[in-house]
Amino acid sequence: MFERILFRRSNLSRHRNGPYAKERECYLALLMEEGRSLPTLRQIANLLYHMGEQLPLSLPSVTPTQFEAAARQWSTTLVRCHSSRHRMETKFVFHATNWLRMLGRLQKPVSQLPFTTEEEAFFQFEQQERGLADASLKMHKTHLRQFLNWAADQVKTLREIAPEDISRYFVWQAAQRRWKRTTISIHVKALRNFIRFAQSMNWCVQGLANTIDAPRIYKLERLPRGPLWSDVQRLLVASSGDTPNDIRDHAMLLLLAVYGFRSGEVRHLCLDDIDWEQEVLHVRRTKQRKTQHYPLLRNVGDAILRYLREVRPRCTNREVFVTLIQPFRPLTATCLGTTVRNRLLQLGLTLPCYGPHALRHSCATHLLAERFTLKDIAEHLGHVSLESTQIYAKTNLVALQEVGQLDLSGLVTHSEHSAHIATPIYPRGSIEALQAVAAISLGGLL
Repeated sequence: MFERILFRRSNLSRHRNGPYAKERECYLALLMEEGRSLPTLRQIANLLYHMGEQLPLSLPSVTPTQFEAAARQWSTTLVRCHSSRHRMETKFVFHATNWLRMLGRLQKPVSQLPFTTEEEAFFQFEQQERGLADASLKMHKTHLRQFLNWAADQVKTLREIAPEDISRYFVWQAAQRRWKRTTISIHVKALRNFIRFAQSMNWCVQGLANTIDAPRIYKLERLPRGPLWSDVQRLLVASSGDTPNDIRDHAMLLLLAVYGFRSGEVRHLCLDDIDWEQEVLHVRRTKQRKTQHYPLLRNVGDAILRYLREVRPRCTNREVFVTLIQPFRPLTATCLGTTVRNRLLQLGLTLPCYGPHALRHSCATHLLAERFTLKDIAEHLGHVSLESTQIYAKTNLVALQEVGQLDLSGLVTHSEHSAHIATPIYPRGSIEALQAVAAISLGGLL
């Protein structure tokens, strides 16, 4: 392996005769398979040589504290600039971690977080018994960990938690952050589920979960938060350039806008999911745990094919969209979200939401404007229930104008024996009447 990346005889001899030569060669071979360039491999080879001198690999396992100390000692002897030394230490720790993990000698740090045992038991229950997805578990874990850290500092044990303590916790969070109602509702949901599980395990007082109230979230209370379809067309035109970033982003934006795919569905799209002969696109719906099949449109197929031929690096990953710089790896949710956000901001748009899901809303709104039924839109978006699609009926201005032109006089009955207006059909007033008319209108659309 050293012969393929090192050309000077002195360097080749030094690496061959250095400590842990076989282990270093295995790691370099793995990086070469990932597509690292020769200059990058030479830098990492020199880094591994110093790791072999600094790290005690003769031990059964090495802790992160040991190779972090070795990184500081090694960087201090090379450079004096603080910023350069910090970059070298970061690179040293990164490759040391991967190298030791590959060798099976990386010792995981012992968790010192409070209530770790209770938290692991709860999320094991959430995953195995309730069947929650990994994304939901990650989100709930983030919210729950904040409360557990606070509870460890304030009340010490779960059995000592009282309703007043939970109120103080949310008052403390309100002073630290500016949460919206939806964020508070998700936070309360994660906390309430944990308290209910703790009650079943007799870890805390009974009835505590019933004292946790969440802000009311009304169904279909907001409009879909997506850009206009004309702005989406501008976005696609702006991304149709010839740079590697434009070619890759254009293909991803087409999938988000034309098909209304979610962020995870685009990121997890694999090479085997595209049937070029039959021109079919197979998409795994993670929320519904099923696979849905779409016809591969010619414009979308040409954009993906251009990306695969001209831009996508050669690597072992089966995902279609990967990073353009080494190490090549599948895109993360943050990476795709930042890409879409920057593209929308470059157009000068002012939107309540700039993420990939905004293009999904634009897709559904555009289909509704083109006179597609809610059932067709639900099938296109992969919704199991039409209740998830009903929010887009609020953006159908043509249908809403037709509703506004209806004659509502028949909804109010007049009594022949009294001059007063009788009780309406819906006792709560005209709001329920308008809701009934809207339901009749929606029934005609389905």
